[in-house]
Order: sequence, then C-alpha cells, then structure tokens
Amino acid sequence: MMDEASAAAIARIWTDAAFRKRLVEAPGRALPDIGIDIPAGATVRVVGSKGAPGDVDDPSLIQVVLEQGGGYAYFFIPSPRSPCAQQAAYGMILTRAVDDPSLGRRVLLDAAGALRGLAAQGRVEAEDAVA
Repeated sequence: MMDEASAAAIARIWTDAAFRKRLVEAPGRALPDIGIDIPAGATVRVVGSKGAPGDVDDPSLIQVVLEQGGGYAYFFIPSPRSPCAQQAAYGMILTRAVDDPSLGRRVLLDAAGALRGLAAQGRVEAEDAVA
C-alpha cells in the first residue's frame, strides 16, 4: 500500500482544490487515487474541520470514517500547512511543507491501520455470528 509515489500523492489533497472537493464529496472514489484502497461494501464518510482561523486550507483537517457491518475505523489527513491540524491529529507537527512525503507516509500508515482494524472487527463479527 505504501510507496513514495503514494505518500507524495497525499500532497495532491492540499495542492489541487478540485481533488480535495472530490475527496470530500466522493471519498470512496477519490481515496484509491492516492493509494488508499477501500474494501468492497465499506461506507466512507469524510468530516472536515478547520484547525485554526488563519489556516489556508478549508478544511485543514480531514477525518475519514470507514464503516462496514457493525464496525468502524477512522484516520486523519491533516494539512501540512496547518500546525494546529497536525497537532490535533498526531500530537506533534510533522512538517510545514506540502511536498514533504513524511506526512503522506504517516497518513498512509494510519489508513492501513484503520483498514486492518475494520477487517479485524469484521472477523470478530463473523465469529460471533457462527458461535
């Protein structure tokens, strides 16, 4: 799931307003374009917020919520231009440069963890249904 091209693609959210709009309006179709594959049958919602009044990006903090069956998971995509959004998502400031792939790598790692958690919840539900 993670390679440097995918990590760099996360910057597209913050440099391409049309893509950011598409991500907010149709996240299930937009996320695979940046290397985050959504499992079949999962519902994807995006919640956007502004980290601070002076933030350049709107929204500057995107929360992606994944739901499948009775389970859910989430991850954040903070703007590299918003120290407040990064602080809210990760408890620290990773970068201030849009083209720094370190933020993209962190987003992709968090997305992978959320997807693993969602899959694990599905396995538990399936086991409970059999028991």
